[in-house]
Amino acid sequence: MTRPALLLPLLHCLGGCTSPLPTGGEPTVLHALSSRDGFTSPLLQPLRPACSALVFSGTGYALSAAHEKLLRDFAAALPEGGGGARHLIVGQAPLEFPGSHARSLSERRAQAVRRFLIDQGLPAESLQTTGLGHDAAPAGFTGNSVVIYRQ
Repeated sequence: MTRPALLLPLLHCLGGCTSPLPTGGEPTVLHALSSRDGFTSPLLQPLRPACSALVFSGTGYALSAAHEKLLRDFAAALPEGGGGARHLIVGQAPLEFPGSHARSLSERRAQAVRRFLIDQGLPAESLQTTGLGHDAAPAGFTGNSVVIYRQ
């Protein structure tokens, strides 16, 4: 064995951890945000919208008065400080935009919703965003909108 090959098992044994090397059993699945971070994987359970979708028009990402009213009502319905609930804010864009532009626009829209909810008193760490562009969201393709899911 070469020195680097010997070093890994040695460091592992000193650390008292379970084997970091593949054991040949079932494949390991890693998630960017694990349950230790307070988020559950969308693959583990179905997600349901927590409120009505916020539909956007055109190419902008600014919130309209109607969006702000819906988000204020949503935030007011939650217990103080969000009550420990975590939410996934998913943006989508229409099919007529190129893929990279659609993902960027949908992420900016989700971020605008997140910033507004933080201003309404929800803790930042309880709000995760993603922009899917044209890709399907947990509840199916919603087009030119942002949907908030409770995790």
